[in-house]
Amino acid sequence: MSPRLKSALSTLARALLSLVLLGLLAWLFRSKLGASWRLIRTAGAGPLALAAFWYVAFIVVSSWRWQVLLHARGLRFGVFYLARVFTISLFFCKLLPTSIGGDVMRIAYTAPKDRAAEAFSATLLDRLIGFTSLLFLAVVVAIGLFATSAQSRALELTVFGVPFRGPGILVLLCAGLALLTLLTLTFFSDSGHRLANRVFGRIRLLKLGERLDRAYDAVKQYRHHRPALLASFAAGIGVQAMLSLSWYSVAWAIGGTVPLVYYFVFIPLLNIVVNIPTIGGLGVREWAFVLFFTPTWLTGHLAQEPALATALLFLALDLVFALAGGVLFAVTGRKTGKGV
Repeated sequence: MSPRLKSALSTLARALLSLVLLGLLAWLFRSKLGASWRLIRTAGAGPLALAAFWYVAFIVVSSWRWQVLLHARGLRFGVFYLARVFTISLFFCKLLPTSIGGDVMRIAYTAPKDRAAEAFSATLLDRLIGFTSLLFLAVVVAIGLFATSAQSRALELTVFGVPFRGPGILVLLCAGLALLTLLTLTFFSDSGHRLANRVFGRIRLLKLGERLDRAYDAVKQYRHHRPALLASFAAGIGVQAMLSLSWYSVAWAIGGTVPLVYYFVFIPLLNIVVNIPTIGGLGVREWAFVLFFTPTWLTGHLAQEPALATALLFLALDLVFALAGGVLFAVTGRKTGKGV
């Protein structure tokens, strides 16, 4: 099977999965779609404007933390330029079959000639540290909830058919954080580099082995830039908090009653779940939100109608910024990364 055919089949499979999930969601909640639509039509303009503000803040802070990593490797771009590129990447993430397309665009817009390894390493670390910081936020908030609320210790979450109650949820979150931290640290390890070189170093196709070796070496250079790594991690927590605030504001617009603190736990988890290969997490995100915010044990839990309405409203907000990225893609040129 040719690579082109494999890519086409993968795209088709992801698109079909998104359509199936959305179709199944619509069918299961078919009796509630009318009520959800009425809630959407009566959504408050003020909270929606606040949700858009937090989304813009998410883009700006994400761009700043990316800038910190790029500057550490001598690639200098302004935050405004990187914010435009980040928004362009949203277009490719949300409206194409994989988030990798967005990362490719970020590298393409920040990689001067013969500096692709540095741009790749900054984008890769931005992604890895982002995942680590979002789980860190969820773990810290969950610890606070379980320590102060008996009701929170009675929470139950089912993962692949296995129920996790109270402390079990916290153990699951901590295990995920430890795994991600270990994976991130592996990219700074000489032993990991040697292992990757033995496994992939002989690949001659498109010089992939050679390019991987250069990229791995570029990532390891960040061992000498610890302040940049710490700043990126701290900003990553802020990024997840802003996304949580954006979701909370959307729910507030239709009378959502779940306390904000739970959004700081569940939205980071949702942002991991949406990486299941679909079209920009379409269908998966809506399923996850309804799953996380409707159980009766959750303080102020949502009924299914407002939960579905919130998920669809946030989807609309997401698509507005993704489409804005498409417009920026048409008018934004690449810069060299020197003194910008």
